[in-house]
Amino acid sequence: MGLPGSYRVASRLSTVFNYNTRPWNCRIQGVKYSKRGLTFLLMCSLAVAGCASNRRFADRVALPEWSDFNQKVKDYTTVVDQLDKKTSPLPDKASAEQIAAHKKALGDAIRETRKGAQPGNIFTAAIQERFIKIVRSEVKGPEGKAAKKTIVEENPANAGVPVPLVVNAVYPEAAPLSTVPPTLLLRLPAIPETLEYRFVGKALVLRDVRANIIVDYIPNALT
Repeated sequence: MGLPGSYRVASRLSTVFNYNTRPWNCRIQGVKYSKRGLTFLLMCSLAVAGCASNRRFADRVALPEWSDFNQKVKDYTTVVDQLDKKTSPLPDKASAEQIAAHKKALGDAIRETRKGAQPGNIFTAAIQERFIKIVRSEVKGPEGKAAKKTIVEENPANAGVPVPLVVNAVYPEAAPLSTVPPTLLLRLPAIPETLEYRFVGKALVLRDVRANIIVDYIPNALT
């Protein structure tokens, strides 16, 4: 059973509002769902209002509904969960070689199952449009410089390690993983911990952590 809504919101807010690279510093601690519910809601409202005055929190852009994207992610995750169960399990104290072998076996199984997958299978045209609008607004203008700097610093495109923008391709172990600003993560749809958002050059990539492969990507998400 999933966590109550306020727990999920508290978790994401406590992560995002600890982001100290901007001239503002909003911080929210998670509170218990029962007796302090009203206090929590009031704190959230005040924090969002305060941050909005200094930072483009949601950039005055209405947060879109993500039911279509969420369903595609759920479908993908369900398939991979089933494949993972069929892959030889790792021992409690697995060696680096065993972990690498497990990732490769799972990745091979995913590629076989998704051998017809093409760019846009998860990031459809309509979904891409919503993502791009949010990403570009987050790094736009003087207020977006800090977020853009965060993305650029660990971007593999600047590290001399090429990452193939190909669905089901392996994400090179030697390539750095770009940091996605917490302020941006708050505005993007939440995804399972087995998946993550990363930037490769100007592209926004959906990476499978367990198999270390590129699930899908949005080219030119950044300008």
